[in-house]
Amino acid sequence: MKRTQIVVLIALVLAGLAAWQFIKSRAHQSQAEHEGRAEHAHAEEQVKLTPEQLKNAQLQIEEATPATIKTMVAVYGKVAANEEALARVVPRFPGIVKAVRKRLGDKVEKGEALAQVESNESLKTYDVTSEVAGTVIQKDVTLGELVKDDKTIFTVANLDTVWIDLSIFRRDFGALAVGSPVEFHTGEGHVSGQQHIHATVSYISPFGSEGSQTMLARCVVPNKEGILRPGLYVDGEVVTGQVDAAVTVKNTALQEFEGKTVVFVADGATFEPRVVRLGVRDTERCEILAGLKAGEKYVGENSFVIKAELGKSEAEHED
Repeated sequence: MKRTQIVVLIALVLAGLAAWQFIKSRAHQSQAEHEGRAEHAHAEEQVKLTPEQLKNAQLQIEEATPATIKTMVAVYGKVAANEEALARVVPRFPGIVKAVRKRLGDKVEKGEALAQVESNESLKTYDVTSEVAGTVIQKDVTLGELVKDDKTIFTVANLDTVWIDLSIFRRDFGALAVGSPVEFHTGEGHVSGQQHIHATVSYISPFGSEGSQTMLARCVVPNKEGILRPGLYVDGEVVTGQVDAAVTVKNTALQEFEGKTVVFVADGATFEPRVVRLGVRDTERCEILAGLKAGEKYVGENSFVIKAELGKSEAEHED
């Protein structure tokens, strides 16, 4: 091999080594930049509150714990008077109404006069009385009217208990049984003014509704405070079973962030959104299948404050 060729070969080898070192250096630099961006992005997804912000936020820090989660079927129902505590009042004899003593919504005692009628036969007046103590829920009589002895002129119901009639869809027929626990919700929505009423299924109809393809299930519900009014609709859940979950959080901890469900994990005054995979849930707690371990601390109440702060941080970074 000539000397000139040897020199050229050595030059090519040196150039190749230099190029390889350059590529390797750029690869390390690119990886470092990527890791730096990842760390920066991770830091951006954290929120650190000042002592004053912590005080104002009134966060409630909870610990992810095992719990028993009730499995439920959502139900919808209508409040009705308990027909076993209801009286339909009719005159004993046909005649002319001389006085109307009670109006719609009035309270009455058993044996109290609701109206006064003059008999067509004897021309004597007599009192039309209630057979039960309760509330006048229907009135169909006016002063001077001719009434017959087969016409209901008052309906009185004792509303200390009421019926809640549930329409159960076919897919849920097998999940219900007499004695199944039910929790009803009243008030404006599920948060403000919300009240929970516990009951059990006391009757399941042997027949279905041809038009709606539903089945009737009924609960007899105490109503001493008069919260449940006949004619109103309520919703609730029938408890069909339970699951022993290894990790659970309060439902109020769950937030939607960047299209995913997250829980804000707490580390002192620093909070990080943790994407979680959900399992079964009831009205209070939710099972966490992935993303959070038992014993980890999270924001159980007012977690929306952290979400808002995180949103502001991202907006400032984009600017």
